[in-house]
Amino acid sequence: MDEWHIGDPVDWGDGFMDAQNWGHGGDDDDEDESFTTSRPSKSDEYSKKAWDLYMDFKEAEALSYINIALDLDGGNSKHWNRKAIILEAMKRYVESEECYDRSLRLAFSPLVCDNKARMLYDWASNLLEESKKLSDGTLMLEDAKRTCLRAINALPNTNSEEDPQKYQRLMESVDFYIDYERKFQTNLQILKGFDKSELFTITGRDHYRNVNLTPGMTLRLVREHDNEFDSDAIAVYAGDEKAGYVANSSYTKFNLTSSASELCDRFGYCACGKYFMYLDRYADIQFAIGMITDVNR
Repeated sequence: MDEWHIGDPVDWGDGFMDAQNWGHGGDDDDEDESFTTSRPSKSDEYSKKAWDLYMDFKEAEALSYINIALDLDGGNSKHWNRKAIILEAMKRYVESEECYDRSLRLAFSPLVCDNKARMLYDWASNLLEESKKLSDGTLMLEDAKRTCLRAINALPNTNSEEDPQKYQRLMESVDFYIDYERKFQTNLQILKGFDKSELFTITGRDHYRNVNLTPGMTLRLVREHDNEFDSDAIAVYAGDEKAGYVANSSYTKFNLTSSASELCDRFGYCACGKYFMYLDRYADIQFAIGMITDVNR
């Protein structure tokens, strides 16, 4: 005999009714254990099958079976909890939250509250990480904060196995990155207000750590015509100490600043400048930015 497939009658092979015609099954508060009733209902059987598939990392198949269980018994809070867990594994967080809420409306359970809180925690953590890949992650970070707040509010007052401090630490981390992102975006807009020819990037700071650059510090830009590596090299000095060089490649300079080759035509030997800001956003953007204040031709 052929195997049963999704969409076939539930008791296909025995000649009985289709899935939607089966009666409601019983309850079971143990979310990951075998059923203890002497004769599990059909909805419980499909729910158990869904759980076994989920535990075997077959989320798509598990979702199909739990949907059948819910077609048979949509008032079973356990089935909704299991569907929420399956959807969470598939990173379908919005639907997962809806299923947790449905489960809790049917029957309050500290276990389901913990499950929902953990899902929201993971969701907020993913939003935090994904925000770093965007050119402006502010909105996603604010979404992460709202999600984290819902996670905290989801925790039950009693009988919770979750550590509330873990959730508070995530909230503090999200708040930190919101401030961090806003500062970067503000500095970026400030730089966009200047002409590119006024700005330069200071590179080589790892080799000249003896100089501690602070905003507003006076700098001197000195051309090094005899530099054996780059005839357009421009050294940057803070007082008598070399602080680095004007970046001269797309790999070492920020895109809103001029390269050494672009600047060297503007002055003969030296120019005056000041240290403007340190622009940083994770590992991708870490630039010391200077500004030309006067040139000596």
